[in-house]
Amino acid sequence: MSKVSELSLWAISLWVSAIAMPVAASEPIIDESPLDANAATVADSLSGSDEGETAAVITNAQVVPGTNAKPVAAVPLPNLDAATTADSLLAQDETTLAVITDVQIETTPEGLTVTLISDQPLSAGTPQVVDNALVTNIANATLALTDESAAEQFSPAEGIALVQVTTLPDGDVQLAITGTDAPPAAQINAQANNLVFSVLPGIASAVTSDPEAIRVVVTATRTEEEITDVPRTVRVIEREEIEQQLEFTTNLNTVLGQLLPGFSPPPLRDGARGFTLRGRGVQVLVDGIPQNPNAFSNGELDTFSLDSLERIEVVPGASALYGDGAAGGTINLITRAPLEEAGVLYNVNVGASLPLTNLSTDAGFSYSGGIDIAGSDGRSDGRISLNYDEVNASFDADGNRIIPVSGLNEFDRLALLVKVGHDFDENQRIGLTYGFYRDTPDTEFGSDTSIFEIPGTQIARPIFIGDFDYERSPGRITNVVNLTYRNTDIFGSQLDAQVYFNNFEDVATFGDIRDRTDLPDLFPDLFQNFFELTEIGTRVQVDTPLGDTANLLWGIDYSQEDNQGSAAVLDIPAFDANRELNIVEEFTTIDYELENLGLFAQARWDITDQFQISGGLRYDDISFDANDFIAVFVREDELPRERQGGSGGFDDVSFNAGLLYRPIPEVGLFANFSQGFSVPNVLRGLDNGPTFNPDNIQLEPITVDNYEIGVRAEFDTIQASIAGFYSESDLGASLRFDSDTGLTTLDRAPQRNYGVEVAVDWQPSDFWRLGGNFTWSEGENDRNDDGDFEPLTSLSVPPIKVGLYVENRTTPRWSNRLQLLFVGDRDRAFDEGVDRFEVESYFSLDLLSTLKIGSSGRLTLGLENLLNSDDLVLNSQERVSVFEDRRFARPGITASLRYSVEF
Repeated sequence: MSKVSELSLWAISLWVSAIAMPVAASEPIIDESPLDANAATVADSLSGSDEGETAAVITNAQVVPGTNAKPVAAVPLPNLDAATTADSLLAQDETTLAVITDVQIETTPEGLTVTLISDQPLSAGTPQVVDNALVTNIANATLALTDESAAEQFSPAEGIALVQVTTLPDGDVQLAITGTDAPPAAQINAQANNLVFSVLPGIASAVTSDPEAIRVVVTATRTEEEITDVPRTVRVIEREEIEQQLEFTTNLNTVLGQLLPGFSPPPLRDGARGFTLRGRGVQVLVDGIPQNPNAFSNGELDTFSLDSLERIEVVPGASALYGDGAAGGTINLITRAPLEEAGVLYNVNVGASLPLTNLSTDAGFSYSGGIDIAGSDGRSDGRISLNYDEVNASFDADGNRIIPVSGLNEFDRLALLVKVGHDFDENQRIGLTYGFYRDTPDTEFGSDTSIFEIPGTQIARPIFIGDFDYERSPGRITNVVNLTYRNTDIFGSQLDAQVYFNNFEDVATFGDIRDRTDLPDLFPDLFQNFFELTEIGTRVQVDTPLGDTANLLWGIDYSQEDNQGSAAVLDIPAFDANRELNIVEEFTTIDYELENLGLFAQARWDITDQFQISGGLRYDDISFDANDFIAVFVREDELPRERQGGSGGFDDVSFNAGLLYRPIPEVGLFANFSQGFSVPNVLRGLDNGPTFNPDNIQLEPITVDNYEIGVRAEFDTIQASIAGFYSESDLGASLRFDSDTGLTTLDRAPQRNYGVEVAVDWQPSDFWRLGGNFTWSEGENDRNDDGDFEPLTSLSVPPIKVGLYVENRTTPRWSNRLQLLFVGDRDRAFDEGVDRFEVESYFSLDLLSTLKIGSSGRLTLGLENLLNSDDLVLNSQERVSVFEDRRFARPGITASLRYSVEF
């Protein structure tokens, strides 16, 4: 109904109420059924009094104070139903209004009750939700309070910010109950002439009535778009989900594998080896800054703390939108945002964890702590986050100590995020971000190599080795600097510019293979490896409107990446005699530079409200320049260790196109074609022979064609998506164990991947949330290029994966989450001789219980591996034969406790 119509109807209603004859009142109709998230449904009915009765008058409103919930400012509430109001006023006529004599509010264990006391029957209209308020109109009633302030009370109970009773100009009384985090729910009952509202505080949901608040994504298009406007699959992990998973892990790959379809199962360790998306490698970004060193594929998923992230956006499938690297998809880690309003906000958290399978030692006690401070004066803002974790030993289901595993146990982690920004005016903003991350191993144990003497397949077991005196202490350090500028109105276009610096340094622990008779004769015997990446770059893009229904995004990317690595031969006598790790000789193993220039243009046209088409292209020109280097871990009789450098380059044009059809605004059907362009590991190509060969197939780029169709639904209480994909490339890049050499090799062969992904989330009420994800995928390559495809290894293409969760808000202050992950069998690669192992199915069950303490505190208990399963995870099952010393056991049931408070 238009505003003009509403005003006209309101005017007619007032005129009719002034001249109409009295009308007998009907008896109120009460719906006593429990309410869902939109509150109870109560039949609209008119209630009045017989002609000539004296009008009742409200004399008081009483509110019983509850806990100190944060008050919110009262906002004007609209007339919710002009037509109903008109009907009620026509019926009201000269009938004497019902008089509410009191408003009583009392707290209950579940929430509170609001009782409207009257000398005549009261009639409640249908409650409606406006923002965080539950609003109900009481027809033919009036207020006459002796204490007018009693009708507006702040924070009467936990989760309720405001209860407000007001008289409307049309002769009704309006009751508005505003929740602190979400709209409350209420059950309405009639008791004699009174109305009783039994109120339960609402629970904040990942989905709100304002989709732009949290359902806006940037990664899929490089601009801010509502998720329903993107013609391809997009996954988002919000801050609330990140905080939940932090109870169990600090590893990004574990969180992604647990919550999202398409990813490999959680590997229970850091690093990217064997962790794929749709069977291929992923591109990792932090606020748009690339984190994938060309020569190092183990640290890109562990360069930022999860505590520092606002959300994680994932775009599965090949894409060239950000340049080199996204053969399987893109992961964008978006750091925490500044405050939107003036003020200062503090958040402090502390946590601890303990393995429940071995309480006889304190070796497994781990702890963490962090502080986050954010402030704003309306124009300038800043945030600083500091987090520290000390992760100690882990124990398996039988209480046995697990070998040290990077990212799983026996390390400490320090992370710092600093963000400052300033708004010059309503159109211009500048921002600066600095991120520091340090991950350091801290253990006196190693893996016992004597298990190789035991027949059969063994589980790795730890052995005490004590402390060592390193000349260069192991650890990984990341430094990221990001300067951004935005102008939303340059001749009607929006400009976004970014300059970044990224430095990643990895110092490995020492390696000793002198007693490894199961390995070929390799060089060196006692060693330590070092790697450093330095990258600078800039991204500039302009979003230009083309009328009211189309836009063009165009721009340029440039980066320069320097990969430096070395290996040290360590002093064996000093090591054996004094446990010293002194460097005898250090030689260069990696030394090359990559330059990447990209030009792109993306267009989108909303043909109608239902149809959208989009597409674009990108041109990449990538060159490398490598110096001579020394190869390590080669047989003495195979190739010389001295290798020749060289230079070369690649360039290509990548296309993408998408079609989106929305039969209704909440549902989108999409079809998408996209190409990904990636440069292979240049070091592997140079390492293939003693002299440089520009025609070496190992140096050929990877161009992936990705096809995807799917449907996505975004309703108030249910969100779902299903997508099918198929990708192919003339040259893949999949890892495989080569039994002839005893080492891992990279297959450059025609490759295809295909599968189905499903994700569902359902909120049937304010108190229940449940959902899950499902992944089925396959992959094959043609190593002999004869048209006969064989399956990819199960480390690249994992088995069926199913994730399920159920959350219950047990009381207004207590909520629980149970999450299950199932990984199925896969023997196809084993049967055809590709894998040396069969994947055996396993599952994990975790429990998360959260209790609100005070007005802003939260205490969370986590029980990981609730059933104390001893099944090995996928990447551990893969460790057979010469890798059994890394076949680590799975941690048994582990309890963790985390407390956070915001003020």
